[in-house]
Amino acid sequence: MRTGLPLAWKIETAKAAELASLEPLLATIVRRGFRPETVVGDTGYDYAPGHDAVIRIGALPVFARRRFRNEREWREAPECEHGTWTFAGADAKNCRTKWRCPTGECQPKSAWVKADRRRPLVPRGSKRFGMLYAGRSAVEREFGTLKNFYALAPLRVRGKERVALHADLVMLARLSQALARARAVPLAA
Repeated sequence: MRTGLPLAWKIETAKAAELASLEPLLATIVRRGFRPETVVGDTGYDYAPGHDAVIRIGALPVFARRRFRNEREWREAPECEHGTWTFAGADAKNCRTKWRCPTGECQPKSAWVKADRRRPLVPRGSKRFGMLYAGRSAVEREFGTLKNFYALAPLRVRGKERVALHADLVMLARLSQALARARAVPLAA
């Protein structure tokens, strides 16, 4: 999120799951001509359908790990008698990650593993994951700005349709301000 501007939005009731809105929002963003490289989300998006939707548009999912109650403990990296394998790269086109034996004694010394929500294309413990996930704070700042300075938190209307109209008008005002600022900058000769 380089500009802090909203690219797409959808209004739902508080009881609706966020994951159900992910695929339609991604489709809207792609239809508008944007090609995101990564999609960052909290644990609410860490489901297989969320990962699949992001990968289908050619982006990398960067979601915080969701821990299910009945899910047994597991590790993202494969293991052998020599220890935990190390991440050695990803093939986003074929949706798989490469892992290497820590000592190189195993045959084969490395293996490709199909990427999914448990073994994502960007491993959760990696430095890259940390840097990408830290960018999520820009989204939270934008939410705070929209709620506090653009009146999306103290709503004075009732009903989903009216709230959606209010949010649409706020987003249009936000985008109009950004366009006006961009046009006000003189072009360098």
